[in-house]
Amino acid sequence: MAHIGSLRLTDFRSYPSLDIALTGAPVVLFGPNGAGKTNLLEAVSFLSPGRGLRRAKMDDLARREGDKVAAAWGINASIGDTRVSVGQVPEYPKRRIVRLDGKNATGPQLAQLLTLMWLTPAQDRLFTGPASDRRKFMDRFSLVHAPSHGMASLRYEKARSERNRLLSDGITDRGWYDALEADMATQGAHVAQARAITVTRLIEEIESRAAAKADDIFPKAVVALEGEAEEQFQSGLPFEDVEAFIKSSLASERPLDQRAGRTLKGVHKSDLRVRHAEKNMPAEDCSTGEQKALLIGLTLAHARAQADKAPILLLDEVAAHLDIDRRAALIEELIALGTQVFMTGTDASLFEAFKGRAQMFEVREGVVSES
Repeated sequence: MAHIGSLRLTDFRSYPSLDIALTGAPVVLFGPNGAGKTNLLEAVSFLSPGRGLRRAKMDDLARREGDKVAAAWGINASIGDTRVSVGQVPEYPKRRIVRLDGKNATGPQLAQLLTLMWLTPAQDRLFTGPASDRRKFMDRFSLVHAPSHGMASLRYEKARSERNRLLSDGITDRGWYDALEADMATQGAHVAQARAITVTRLIEEIESRAAAKADDIFPKAVVALEGEAEEQFQSGLPFEDVEAFIKSSLASERPLDQRAGRTLKGVHKSDLRVRHAEKNMPAEDCSTGEQKALLIGLTLAHARAQADKAPILLLDEVAAHLDIDRRAALIEELIALGTQVFMTGTDASLFEAFKGRAQMFEVREGVVSES
């Protein structure tokens, strides 16, 4: 099982320096609010492609002390026999560099090495917030199946941005549109395919657990994808047909898009819909507690479905929202997953159900001490 064996931070957020050794067992970080627990989780989240669990700007991560800002920040970790280094480039503060064993690496290479999933308090509004938040949630899951998913998403968005610029500037040159739409069709098909595979496997895991009548303390979710390209993949159409469909749709929608000045349809508009199965109620209409339970249940189901890849889970302040029975059930399920888990909370007593099966660290004012 791939796990983080050591973690070293330099001038990252509230940490001038930090060096801790990890065994692969669940990691609990406890301490008062503002002590730096989430900063540490954020550092771990940068061991995967993207902008981390807070989606922060690269030049906002360096440690600040009064008016002084550190020249650059760095994160180093050992994952099996591989040394991972992620950091800011001092000469170009808005850029970050990734190295594997001292050699420059790409986001997909990083994703092939390690799979990370996370839940944060900001995601508590996932079901009631904008569709873009649910797409990001779904795309983070999709990286498990397709490490190149992030790159395909970036390329799609770049082509879409260029097409939108043509639309807003009133450009009518067909050749420009044809080239951009061909790129959008290819990258969009890759994005939609990864999402369709992800949600299909998630549904299969949820249904198999229900069929086995597993004792699950979190509510069963009914999950559905909304998006023409994704739905075509789920119906069994091959990649080339979906790619051709996207390209044809973009061409036929071009006059309408020109009037709007932007691309109105595509995988950038897809959505993830979730229902509370027992109540037959949309997740957005459920209580806050039910929404949190659905969210945790979905994350656990996805982790179970990818058990062979042993995804590392980052759970920020999750235990505080659960009663003692659900906390204990969550901890037992995390232990059963057999993967590395990082959890935060204000009090060590929230994690008593681990019963010595976790590494406990107290965090106070940027200092981390193993308990």
